[in-house]
Amino acid sequence: MRRYGIVWLLLGLGALQAESYRELIGRLENSPLLKSAALMKEAAGEKVLAAEGKNLPMLDLYLQGAWLKDTPTMTLHFPGLPGPTAPVPMGKTRQFVGELRLSYPLFTGFAVTAQIDRSRWEAERARLKTMDLKRNLILQLTQLYGTVRATRKVLAAQEEAKKAMLSALEKAKGLYKNGLLPPADLYNIQAKVYEVEARLAQTRSRISQLMNRLTYLTGSPVASISGGITLQSLPSPGRLKEQADSKRSDLKALQAALKVDEAMIRLAESRYYPTVGVAAGLKRHGDTPALNGDGFTNADQSYMGVNLSWNLFNGQSDRHNAEAARYKQLASAAQLLDYRRRVATEIDNAYLDLRTLNAKLHSAQMQVKAQAEYCRLTRGRFDNQLAGADELSRSIADLANAKARVGALEEQIRIQRAKIWLLSGVENFEKALGR
Repeated sequence: MRRYGIVWLLLGLGALQAESYRELIGRLENSPLLKSAALMKEAAGEKVLAAEGKNLPMLDLYLQGAWLKDTPTMTLHFPGLPGPTAPVPMGKTRQFVGELRLSYPLFTGFAVTAQIDRSRWEAERARLKTMDLKRNLILQLTQLYGTVRATRKVLAAQEEAKKAMLSALEKAKGLYKNGLLPPADLYNIQAKVYEVEARLAQTRSRISQLMNRLTYLTGSPVASISGGITLQSLPSPGRLKEQADSKRSDLKALQAALKVDEAMIRLAESRYYPTVGVAAGLKRHGDTPALNGDGFTNADQSYMGVNLSWNLFNGQSDRHNAEAARYKQLASAAQLLDYRRRVATEIDNAYLDLRTLNAKLHSAQMQVKAQAEYCRLTRGRFDNQLAGADELSRSIADLANAKARVGALEEQIRIQRAKIWLLSGVENFEKALGR
């Protein structure tokens, strides 16, 4: 039994193994959102095959049966006779027709080609949207991952502050027993200890909430994380803009939308042309399902033919539809231009934010040094009864807050660097990550 217990313990430890940033990104493939987008991409691919099928001949089978109320008749009129002849039967009340028809569109005004092109570019746009969704999911995961690490550093600083508070409390109790410390100062330190414990509980709850969000995002349980967000050095802003312009999937999706609009223009203009088709059919007729004739007309009515249709006037609706498609393409082109400028602006601002964060980190690090020295000084003064309990607890709390701020800024810088890489596209980001 002990052996089985050890096995189950090892399995449990394996299930709770901490996961790295890179491993969690790999698990994004389990996200229901990404799976949904992948299925939409497959649907778009099927539409391409459906559109290409219109370039092939069509084979149709028709079977028809009719029961007439009266027998078909014909009345003859002969010159010189006083009136028409008596009705002559021309068929039977039961009529059955069967046909196997092969047809092929020889020319459709390039409509079929335009439909195929539109479907292909829509499929490409669906694929690019899936990639851009992945980029956004990585961005969300990066923010959550970095926030978890920052909150853990806050937790570590608070635990350190609790230890310092407990140490100060023990000294305060000693001073109080010797009559060297008023009760109010002792109770003040005890209250600060409880305050730190409450903050610790709040921080732990915050970490659990963030881990739950990571579980939701990845589509499978995440028990713990390990390691930081490690990426290659950033290129210059100009170089990153060039990479974004050629690699960003959302920009490519807008370019694909332009191609879709171009195909829609050609599809609208196809109405200017005639349509030509050919058809051949094996057709039989009869008064029974055997289709062996009815005694009046021939049973075999097979044929070959060609058809041509051309709309000469429909109130200029075709021209207006073509103009509407052109305006839509112009609107899409303007949207693409605006989006390119927006991406370039986001990249510039992201680098400025990174510079600001680095400056804040340097300031916070100096603040930690100052607070650590002040806390050491205040603790010595408190031991010599030159500082009160309130001043001591405040200096300990200020030091913990300064350390927590440094830890948070370090993670914000890592998050910001990942965001900048993601602004250039998923492909560049994965290269920088080493995947």
